[in-house]
Amino acid sequence: MMKLNTLNPIFQDSVSKNKIVYKKVLCIECKTHIKHEVLVDISEYDQTHSPIEFYLNYRILKCINCETITYQTKNLCSEDVYQVGYELNGDPIYHEDATYKVFPIRDEETAFSIEFEKILPIEIYNTYEEVVVALNNKMPLLTVLGLRTLLEQIIKHFGKSDDLGVILNQFEQDGFISTKQRALLDDIRYLGNDAAHRADSKSRKNLILHLKVLENLIHQLFVYYKMGEESSKKQLRVSD
Repeated sequence: MMKLNTLNPIFQDSVSKNKIVYKKVLCIECKTHIKHEVLVDISEYDQTHSPIEFYLNYRILKCINCETITYQTKNLCSEDVYQVGYELNGDPIYHEDATYKVFPIRDEETAFSIEFEKILPIEIYNTYEEVVVALNNKMPLLTVLGLRTLLEQIIKHFGKSDDLGVILNQFEQDGFISTKQRALLDDIRYLGNDAAHRADSKSRKNLILHLKVLENLIHQLFVYYKMGEESSKKQLRVSD
């Protein structure tokens, strides 16, 4: 039987003298690990399978920087609590092998990149964000379609053709992408076609790999390619 253990709204005022509690989690807006104020903390425990106990914790968190609200759950079994040492005063130190989930879903492996928001045009960055959201929310088909769209937006931002293959050929000839990288980008093109026509999607591991390929392409084109263009323009002005 599940029992309510505690219901603790966390606040601070002159009457209660309660201290504000903070937890550090990945903020979906700040795109980094940052302290969140614990607004509500609810704990339950289940002794149905005694002597093993199950603990559940539900929290509503607020980012101290952008004030975005996050809902967090924590699941813990009594068998997953281990003593790892002692305090200086002799009190035991325990480690909890708990499972945490947050909503809206975010993933450290595919966390949004702040630097991309600074260097990408807004329409391309919006697509990048949608791809990450689809990936984190386990929507592989939409992720594949988004990756194909993101590739096309990135390439056509610099290319002088409507044909992706032509632009990629030029980038490869100019040395902005390698032959191996060109093959990986072609894979994303074909994945998008398969998803659109045959509803064919790939594993999460495969999708993360393709996202990393595009993130690397963003660095190359929006940093190094632009640097090359600016250098060429300076040389032309000097020669004039």
